[in-house]
Amino acid sequence: MTEQLTARPIRFTADLPAWRHLVETLGGRLLLERPGWLVYALGSGRLALHQANEDQPSGTALAFETSTPIPEAVQQVAARGIPITLGHPDHGEAGIVSAPDGTRLTLDSPTPVETSRQNTDRAPDPRLSVLPIWYGPDPAMIRRTLEGLGSRPRLVGDDGTWTDLTCSGGGLVAAHRADAPGTELALEWDGDVEDALALLTGAGIEAVLIDETYSRTVQITDPDGGSTIWVNERQTDLYGYTRAEA
Repeated sequence: MTEQLTARPIRFTADLPAWRHLVETLGGRLLLERPGWLVYALGSGRLALHQANEDQPSGTALAFETSTPIPEAVQQVAARGIPITLGHPDHGEAGIVSAPDGTRLTLDSPTPVETSRQNTDRAPDPRLSVLPIWYGPDPAMIRRTLEGLGSRPRLVGDDGTWTDLTCSGGGLVAAHRADAPGTELALEWDGDVEDALALLTGAGIEAVLIDETYSRTVQITDPDGGSTIWVNERQTDLYGYTRAEA
């Protein structure tokens, strides 16, 4: 079987019901539900929601799923020069990447589908993709790490500040230059992003449309009071960018 990598970031939140409402409004399909833990399939990629606590405050952690058995996947990634170890966090066996900038990523087995027929019969909205962003002063290191996990560049900024990458099993992930390392959750909409805005506002979720020079975005009020959540319209104006896909 061909190795598949799927982007599945984890959003820690103190308001799980609000995040559940947000994700389902945009067309996410529930795959797995446990106390304080939900995993959704999006049109491309997956998104996990986790109840925040004292040790894990509200925010976003980078995580991926692989179709390769975890011990084998860890060996493969390590052979590509990525600092990864086999660990056993509270959810089971996983590959744990400790990047040079202090960012921690996990590589997990695929999430089992254990929800009711009512949920599994509904396909996720194909327009929505997960797009976690990893910020830092060394975007080249970030890109090497993400490629070492198995993702492939899609769109590269000519000034070197931005690269987004695709995962063969679904989802996107981006490297973005910034003064300090950090991660955040963003999403991409393949189509008229005003459709996403209409879904959100129709469900009582605060969101606004922003017209950027390169594309349009919908910015959603974060239920946890943090930075706004961006839903980027899939970029078609490539001025200043190079499409790296073959």
